Amino acid sequence: MNIAFTSFENDTNRVRGVVDDSEYGFTAKLYDEGSVFGIDDGRVSKLHIYNSDGETIVHYDRGWDEEPSTRETWKVLRAVLEFLENAPLTRELSNWWANNLTKF
Repeated sequence: MNIAFTSFENDTNRVRGVVDDSEYGFTAKLYDEGSVFGIDDGRVSKLHIYNSDGETIVHYDRGWDEEPSTRETWKVLRAVLEFLENAPLTRELSNWWANNLTKF
């Protein structure tokens, strides 16, 4: 899957991105360290993934509000989580964002 950031809010740690040329979009709260509030104790404490029609397919806000319901949505979730967990630290993202504005 092709995943890219589209924005980063330095003051809130909120990131936005797209999957496969906007087939899916996501917003997330991304931190530098994992937490008991994060998905699988990871860096992502909030995650909203939606399809191209704007319908929510995954929603996590310090707990599951809407878990993936199909193989495809599980696949998208795993790919987005891997992308986010391996992203630069948020304190580095601000500089990275200013210099790159593209995919890793």
